[in-house]
Amino acid sequence: MNTGFDDARPWGTHAPKGLTAWLIRLCHALPGGWRFGYRLTRLFRGPIKRPPARPYDVRVLGMSLRLLNRGNFCEMTALFAPQYYDVPELDWLGKQLAGGGTFVDIGGNIGLYSLAMAHRLGERIDIHTVEPDTELSARMAFNARHNGLKVNLAPVALSDHEGVATLRVHPRQRGQNSLQDGACDHGPDSRNVPVTTLLALCQSRDIAEITAMKIDVEGHEPRILGHFFDHAPETLWPAALLIEHVDDGGLMQRLLGPLGYREEGRTVRNRLLRRGPTTVH
Repeated sequence: MNTGFDDARPWGTHAPKGLTAWLIRLCHALPGGWRFGYRLTRLFRGPIKRPPARPYDVRVLGMSLRLLNRGNFCEMTALFAPQYYDVPELDWLGKQLAGGGTFVDIGGNIGLYSLAMAHRLGERIDIHTVEPDTELSARMAFNARHNGLKVNLAPVALSDHEGVATLRVHPRQRGQNSLQDGACDHGPDSRNVPVTTLLALCQSRDIAEITAMKIDVEGHEPRILGHFFDHAPETLWPAALLIEHVDDGGLMQRLLGPLGYREEGRTVRNRLLRRGPTTVH
């Protein structure tokens, strides 16, 4: 599936020009705290979002990033409206990791969370990003390399077993890729990917403690975390957990009950959990 990304030419090759540059600057100039600002960015980006997909080189989130104009929600938000991109979540994670440690980013997409934490905290933290879609991870690798950031990629899918599974690539929204059990015949929107468990991944990478974890895997969270908390030693349980709102079949009740997590905040898309007493707001 050709998405239009270019990882061969140096950053700056695809700098926005003309009307496109003006519209992007207009979107970026809107104040982040303005309630209706994000809606305006959706209006202004209309002409740029039209096909075909193409990359733009922009300075956003404090970094020099190459981002596509369509086909991936988080990427488009970073391109057109970085001042609205998961600000509470990134700030909260930054506080959890301020003293150093290990960050595990499950469902990394193009790695915006990983890149943002690497940019903010540098060598104080080790970052492991799990992303089985090779197209998305290639975009992450390009942006990490250009910004001199270290991110350890795990090019696998996570589940409650080891083996091979089918990654269904969403034809219009790459962030909505989904995992299905069993191998498949290769097609334009599906591919076989290696599968492992979160515990096995940690063991293979000598991860002994997880300071913070973010997980966003389109409904597969209960299988990944259910297996992990059933089998991993308590010393490996993440101190802080950022998890997307999901129909979890009891996972959240377990997290907020016997597993000992407390909710420190929630946003439109995510819940911010920490083990032990609530201390960060």
